[in-house]
Amino acid sequence: MKFTADCGPCLMRRVLFQSRLVGNGLEFDAVKAAAEVLGSRMDPEVDSVKISSEVHWRSYRAIRSEDPYFELKCRADAVAEPFERQLEEMVEASDEPLRTAIMGAVAGNVMDFGSGATIDDPDLFSEVYDDIVAQGLGLDDVGMLEDLLSEVPGVVYMFDNCGESRLDMVLMRLLREMGKRVVGVVRGAPILNDVTMEDAKRVGIDRVADRLLSTGKFYVGIDWDDVPQDLQEEIDGCGLIIAKGMANFEATSGRSIPVPVVHILRSKCAPVARALGVPQNINVVKVVMPEGSR
Repeated sequence: MKFTADCGPCLMRRVLFQSRLVGNGLEFDAVKAAAEVLGSRMDPEVDSVKISSEVHWRSYRAIRSEDPYFELKCRADAVAEPFERQLEEMVEASDEPLRTAIMGAVAGNVMDFGSGATIDDPDLFSEVYDDIVAQGLGLDDVGMLEDLLSEVPGVVYMFDNCGESRLDMVLMRLLREMGKRVVGVVRGAPILNDVTMEDAKRVGIDRVADRLLSTGKFYVGIDWDDVPQDLQEEIDGCGLIIAKGMANFEATSGRSIPVPVVHILRSKCAPVARALGVPQNINVVKVVMPEGSR
């Protein structure tokens, strides 16, 4: 997805938010550094994730923090734990376990702190979870996903946010019960409140997935121009990607991917909603097939 005018103020809001999480008084330096990058790099022909990754890198250096969201990520994981257990029970009792698991995973996508489009405090999750699940899917390709799952040996599952990842694990367990190899993919370095290898192991994702890999770098979503070889081999072997959240959608939208990609997210911002062709703030399961496929 290309950079839009809306992306600029959104990025700056996030920079200020993460600077204040650190609380060392360097927010002015962070905003100035981010603004310099933004001023020189803003271009409607450039992928949004390339610009936002550079903005956040400069912001982190300015505030002298490698992981400003660390405490918030741990809190989000703790808040989500009882919802994981609840969702597990609902999936076991459901006549449509895949749809039930997906709805819980979609609701978890609101744990996107600092975006200005959703909650900024994990403790608010309990106030919005039931309502989001009750809304159902505004874009519903679950049937296509079921068909794809009958044809492929595995799934590469690209994580998004901490806290949310606990609900993703319920869906991952279900996929494994369906006989699928499930390969989890996390960020290669701390960026925003996204799941890293350390975060994944803290909540036990490494014990749920058949294999756990990383994108290999500090990057919003995944850099498709620099995919680690082990990850590319798993994508080719599994034959299907589930990409959680807006960052993975932004990174993947418009790219030529050799296998089907299933985007599971909430359309929290206007540019992403437009790119998806849906209203803002709805629950989405969208299948994107490779070019030239049936």
